[in-house]
Amino acid sequence: MKILSNMSGLINNILVAEGEAVKSGDVVAVIESMKMLIDIKSEDAGTVTKVSCQLEEFVQEGQVLFELSKPS
Repeated sequence: MKILSNMSGLINNILVAEGEAVKSGDVVAVIESMKMLIDIKSEDAGTVTKVSCQLEEFVQEGQVLFELSKPS
């Protein structure tokens, strides 16, 4: 499972790390776009297996930010 950027912008905050469990609806990162802060939420529950973004990195809409494994 993957969590994608829902818009282009600058990564303002990363709220999870590899190995952390997330629930559906959890905010995992914040993107700054046009002076607005937009929450990036997980659509599924799982464990973060990969963080593919860095603080202050510019990301494109649809870019993979995190990868999750299904909960066991």
